[in-house]
Amino acid sequence: MKIVRILIFSLIGIFALSNLIYFPGFKVWTFSELNLINTEKVTSLTINRIEEKVDVEITDKKEIQKVLNDFSKMELRKIKRESDANDSDTKGVKENNYSYNIYVYENNQDVGKIYLSGTSYMVFYGKFSDKFPIYKIENNPDLEIHEVFNSAKNK
Repeated sequence: MKIVRILIFSLIGIFALSNLIYFPGFKVWTFSELNLINTEKVTSLTINRIEEKVDVEITDKKEIQKVLNDFSKMELRKIKRESDANDSDTKGVKENNYSYNIYVYENNQDVGKIYLSGTSYMVFYGKFSDKFPIYKIENNPDLEIHEVFNSAKNK
């Protein structure tokens, strides 16, 4: 009986400590906490909807801000593979589940690309980095990028 109590208290202690210690797979970040890009310096975006194979360049500050606000709505958790994001529960997935390549330019210089797979995950391909982190989107935010893309495409 004494061993069972020790085992139970040990498990409770380990669980309590694990919440205090940083584990990358369990922590949820906002986009601004990741510091992938400097949102203040973004001068233009080129958005490519993969399903349509159409490129749209966005230079209007208000439209750029709408897209960056979409990223700020996301709660992101680092994962190892894209399949880890697709294995999870799919309830509440929106019908407009498009995939985008978003090329980010600061002062007219390419700083990287964000691959956005609907509302399931995103990958940041930094120009100055050889590591490409994959982030699962934990919440299911309403994204304005669809409207921004469609309005820019129709211009």
